[in-house]
Amino acid sequence: MTAAPAGPLDGATRARPDGWLPNPLTIDPAAAERQAYVLLTRHHPGEPGPVRCITARYRTAVFTLGTPPHRILKHHADEAGYLSEVLAYELLHGEHVLPELHRSCDTSRTLLVDYLEQSVQLTAANAFDELIRAVAVIHTASLRWQTEVAEAMARWGAGNLLDSPPPEWVTRADNWRLLLRLVNDAHGSNHVPLGHLDLKPEHVRRRIDGQLALVDAETLRPDITGLPDLITLAYIARELGQSSPRSVRHAYLHHVRELGAQWNDADLIRALTAFAAATGLRSLHGAHE
Repeated sequence: MTAAPAGPLDGATRARPDGWLPNPLTIDPAAAERQAYVLLTRHHPGEPGPVRCITARYRTAVFTLGTPPHRILKHHADEAGYLSEVLAYELLHGEHVLPELHRSCDTSRTLLVDYLEQSVQLTAANAFDELIRAVAVIHTASLRWQTEVAEAMARWGAGNLLDSPPPEWVTRADNWRLLLRLVNDAHGSNHVPLGHLDLKPEHVRRRIDGQLALVDAETLRPDITGLPDLITLAYIARELGQSSPRSVRHAYLHHVRELGAQWNDADLIRALTAFAAATGLRSLHGAHE
């Protein structure tokens, strides 16, 4: 579990050392655009331009295609990041919580997805509750998977994870096992604990069909549980002055129960506390209060 050591998950995340990525992308937007034209020609022919770079970072580059924009081209330098994002689209297909994926290419580590122009003001009426529900949909997605998807992901079931060594970034294995037992009790042993969404207000968009969606899913993993996302929601709510962290937890409980989970408030609080103890998280931002 890696990210900058700041923000809602401070202490639970670990910064990567300099030089961890052997072939970083250019951070020059003009150079990135030239590379994007080459990638389109070689791997996604027929996509109309023009190409405009909106993000050029050493790990990922993001471009709009067309005027007005209609597609996003995302280029990954890191294979793990690319595979995580492709996996997210596969696991959440039909849930309407991500943009539509049109094409991906393993050779170039690129994805083509719908461009979602409409941002969401999370302080607007019901918007934050929509976000909480979208997160709850992701956390309970494995309940609705087709048989072939469920079978392919069975190794990541909560019951199996209980019998496996904890991830290397976990500092207290006993608390991690307690967390997994609580998740197992709430969701069932076949539940795959999807979590670690890159939740930020700027990543929240509205699809053409009106559904709220998240535009960046490269951090999603099938072994972390949804607890860090609930903690991040509490952090964002407090930052926006939108609602209390306790209200966020209660809204989350309402939505996951509707979607088939069996959490109760006391066990969810125990799970949040266990996650913090297991990972070194410095603050739950009131999510447990």
